[in-house]
Amino acid sequence: MDIIIDFIKQKEVAIGLFFIVIGVVIGVFKQHWLIAGLNAASGMTSKELAKIDLDYVTKYFGLFFCIFGLIMVLSPFIFDFFDVKHEVRNIIFPIVIVSFCVLILCFSVFKKKRIYKK
Repeated sequence: MDIIIDFIKQKEVAIGLFFIVIGVVIGVFKQHWLIAGLNAASGMTSKELAKIDLDYVTKYFGLFFCIFGLIMVLSPFIFDFFDVKHEVRNIIFPIVIVSFCVLILCFSVFKKKRIYKK
């Protein structure tokens, strides 16, 4: 039981669970307002929003966030298996987060025709 509690107390697991919850909310419940650039605060009008295939966007953003969250949750096991030190972990996580952001941006650029299909 102590092993499970120690696992849950790690910051990577908490961040990963947060991303999984956000991924489920966006992907399953189609809450597109959580995606930056599609919410009302970004200034996108309803006319511009009507051109976007929201089902496609929410499905894949939810999928990206769930996969990223799963990687974050499993990372302590992976790091312990390969005996990675905490100093190296602190270097790896920013690289992973930046890579994830670049992946989402590439998705937006390369799938632009699919996103704006209407």
